[in-house]
Amino acid sequence: MLHLTPLAEIGGCEVNCLRIIEAGAECEHNVLVFGVRGPMSAAWERAGARVQHLGAWQRGSSRFATALAGWGQAQPPPDAVMYWSTSRLPAVLRALCRWSAPWAVYLGNPLSPGIIPSFRRRLHEWIHPAYPAVTLVACSHHVAASHREAGYFRRFATRVIHNAVDPALDQMHHYRPLPPGSAPRIGMVARLDRIKDHRTLIRACAAAVAVRPDIVVEIAGDGPLRQDLEQEALRLRVGERVRFLGFRPVGPLLSEWDIYVHSTTESEGMGTAVAEAMMAGLPCLVSDLPVMREVCGQEGATYAPAGDAAGLGDALLQLVGDRSRRESMGRAAQSRARQMFGMSEAASAYSKVVFPGPGKGSP
Repeated sequence: MLHLTPLAEIGGCEVNCLRIIEAGAECEHNVLVFGVRGPMSAAWERAGARVQHLGAWQRGSSRFATALAGWGQAQPPPDAVMYWSTSRLPAVLRALCRWSAPWAVYLGNPLSPGIIPSFRRRLHEWIHPAYPAVTLVACSHHVAASHREAGYFRRFATRVIHNAVDPALDQMHHYRPLPPGSAPRIGMVARLDRIKDHRTLIRACAAAVAVRPDIVVEIAGDGPLRQDLEQEALRLRVGERVRFLGFRPVGPLLSEWDIYVHSTTESEGMGTAVAEAMMAGLPCLVSDLPVMREVCGQEGATYAPAGDAAGLGDALLQLVGDRSRRESMGRAAQSRARQMFGMSEAASAYSKVVFPGPGKGSP
């Protein structure tokens, strides 16, 4: 199985690729990174994959396509291809069109709105053919519905397979009492970019500390908005209550946090970090968006209006003060995560896409 990815950075697409490699030990996995070596390169190698780096992603579309076509001509045809992105998809398909192997193309986020992205998709539809061996695999129904609205993507078969979660996170969680002075630890894991909404979480913290000055919010992840968000915390005088941890291993944090918060936007694809928190048995407080309802269900989370700092702060204070509710929510979330985000189930679903059995049609 050949895995294609533009970058080897730490992100939802790249981590999901790792989970499929870890769960699919019966396959020989090869990873081609279009760019240069990154943090995920070693992780894929540790999981048993052979990793190559084309080093051409940043050279421009034309030079990249030429380099990829040259690389493909020198390779034996793979049995299946998984492309963990849609970036430059027409060019990638055209460069490797001599292969007859089935493809799975991962959809991690809803399509970007706007006139220019829409025009580009219409241009691709007019110029590029549809390849019948390609199946789009969306990480949520929310993402799938977004792509079905675009003519270029509507021509492909589409499946929904939720992102897999590391089973090592499935541990018994301790729901401690949180009386005043106990320093409740509130966590969020996400890249610091505009797809998420860390700013609302910081403002909710500022509102909550007026009632519970011992609350601590810990944000794991990094990204282009880090400096702006740190300045926002200082402006709201919660610089000591909001801690920016950078990239950290997720497991230890989830076992230590009391509540997981996921403040996000309609550009969210699935929120794998929420699924990880659910698998760890954490009570989750999330933005009330359709994609979060899809992931968490009725009992797996408490919902607060998206972008509403006061509402998020109130909901947070209620959870801090209600241990029994936190425990029941955490157990319900863990049960749901075991059913929806198992690694072996996800790997099996992907396998059915790219290795359809005898007598089975294309998904």
